[in-house]
Amino acid sequence: MRRAVSLALLSMWFLVSGCGPDEAAKPSVPPSQEATGFVDRTDHAGFHFVNHTGKPTRKDYIVESKGGGVLCLDYDRDGDIDLYVVDGNTYETDAEGNVVSRTSTPEARNRLLRNDGGWRFTDVTEEAGVGDRSYGFGGGVGDFDNDGFTDIYVCNWGPNVLYRNNGDGTFTDVTTKAGVAGHDSYYSTGAAFFDADRDGDLDLYVSNYNDIGAYIRYHKGRGQLARYRGMAVFDGPLGIPPVPDLFFRNNGDGTFADETATALRNQDYRYAFTSAVSDLDNDGDLDVYTVADVCKNTLWINDGTGHFDDRGEQAGVAADSEGALQAGMGNEAADFDQDGWIDLFVTNFEADKNTLYRNESARAGTPFFEDVTERTGISREDYAKVCWANRFADFNLDGILDAFVVAGHVYEVIDRFADVAGVGYRQTPSLYHGDGPPRWSFTSVTAKVGGEGLRIPKVGRGACFADFDDDGDIDVFISALNERPLLLENRLPREGNFLMLDLAGRSGDRDAIGARATVRAGTIRQMHEKRVSGSFLSTNDPRLHWGVGNRATVDELTVRWFTSGREQTFRDVPANHSYRLVEGGELERLR
Repeated sequence: MRRAVSLALLSMWFLVSGCGPDEAAKPSVPPSQEATGFVDRTDHAGFHFVNHTGKPTRKDYIVESKGGGVLCLDYDRDGDIDLYVVDGNTYETDAEGNVVSRTSTPEARNRLLRNDGGWRFTDVTEEAGVGDRSYGFGGGVGDFDNDGFTDIYVCNWGPNVLYRNNGDGTFTDVTTKAGVAGHDSYYSTGAAFFDADRDGDLDLYVSNYNDIGAYIRYHKGRGQLARYRGMAVFDGPLGIPPVPDLFFRNNGDGTFADETATALRNQDYRYAFTSAVSDLDNDGDLDVYTVADVCKNTLWINDGTGHFDDRGEQAGVAADSEGALQAGMGNEAADFDQDGWIDLFVTNFEADKNTLYRNESARAGTPFFEDVTERTGISREDYAKVCWANRFADFNLDGILDAFVVAGHVYEVIDRFADVAGVGYRQTPSLYHGDGPPRWSFTSVTAKVGGEGLRIPKVGRGACFADFDDDGDIDVFISALNERPLLLENRLPREGNFLMLDLAGRSGDRDAIGARATVRAGTIRQMHEKRVSGSFLSTNDPRLHWGVGNRATVDELTVRWFTSGREQTFRDVPANHSYRLVEGGELERLR
């Protein structure tokens, strides 16, 4: 029955909004110093802008229901985390249904928001030169030219954009020179920079969904061809031809070569969203897990040379444990059970579970994952929601990873049905507490400790998770379609201490993507891997973060660098500090 309901719903799909501009008029109420849980800091930060993805009150096509990517980066290297918020746009068609414009809303633009500390941000978009006004969805960040400054890649409906960081607070559009614009009629969703062939520079993987322009033209611009509870809604992805993902290999001279055909061997085209890049089989190179909408998810296993084969079905991560195809959206990779192997967590549509795959490759002797969703309880609060961005992080610093899930429906008409108690178009996030050994399960604590910030409904989509105020815990920025975002300060009761680590490579790429760092503090042995991909169309804080429970000192911190394989070990590291480590150097305490 679950599968029947799920597949019936999945044959449709996605979103609308209806309050955006009105919200900007709400008075700013500073959070109480006594407030706990997640506290709304949106007004304090000055975030009064709204998202512009599609028409705000009627979505004719599925392309209008996605987006909201947000990228975390320290673009100016001042030590705190800034935000790059990707905006959408609207489109126009002629009498024949041809899309004649994808930039029909003049005020729609991406934003670079500089973190000035104290929950204050300054919009520096214009002076930085990164205000792309295309129909955007998400993107990725990475130092593709190895100059020490993080660059930005934006995924659009139409040509994508690569901004090179000049190191002086400005960026240059180098898309044409670099050769990474992609396809003019595709719409790209997410991107990931990583060193696929271990040659020391960052290659680029771009997720694509479909060619929506051709579909709109075929139907003469007349949308809303599907039904949801008897109401007209936009058609789902099935029936719209999917398009291939793209792989660009870095030439090391500021340009890339499109090696999609040779690098992604025998690719099946799918409606792809976010990709998580990680060494999933512990063989020393980086693999790619890409989730897809109502299609099989893809597990690209790297052969060590930057060429990939899809092992999703064999590894048990193409569908759920019943073999049912899901609507994969959010994509998180982390070692939730502290066994040294990276696990996968995927969010999905309503009337379906969010799926947690435990990495059992060590036992199987080949890439293999077990669906442990039911026994871990990680999806119990969200079955009736449409879920998007997700993250494993130790929000309360007890030494065990917790889980955060962002939600928001896709059809505004759901608000007309009283039988769906408490689940409307705008939905609230969920927080799960990690219970740790021996069961490694999760308990929903949203209502108990989540605070007022988790009671604010949004048409949630992308999110980035970062320590925005540098106080040692992980905060959240949530993007929402056609309305204001939500910036949440973490004021959960602390159950321990923290350690933060910023890594910079020398033997390979300067970002040190793929490096692994393991903290041992008493019974806690937690491994994190540096990556700049995951969540939903977004990127997270590039710094590694641990909760270490009641330990005032970390017994051992070991870093294994990706390109060289070199290890560095530091003992008796004081907790409650942020550190920086340049490969081969000494551990530097920042604050």
